Amino acid sequence: MAVTVLAIVFLGILVTVAIAGSRFLANRSATPGEANREKCSICRRSFEKSELIMREIGDYKLLYFCRECISKLHADSEIRN
Repeated sequence: MAVTVLAIVFLGILVTVAIAGSRFLANRSATPGEANREKCSICRRSFEKSELIMREIGDYKLLYFCRECISKLHADSEIRN
């Protein structure tokens, strides 16, 4: 009987933690300022999505590049050629 009570208490704690965690994640991703921001794949600075160039690799991987990093890559390629 003691094992059954402990199992019920454990399941109650587990459900409570799961609900609290899902609410935390829902509130965290709901901030409107963060929704339209991404990091440049090279310099890792955060920009508005409208300021970045997006490239899709394969079926699911999205890479974002800022104009400054693209300019640096272009300058490096000009130097090599």
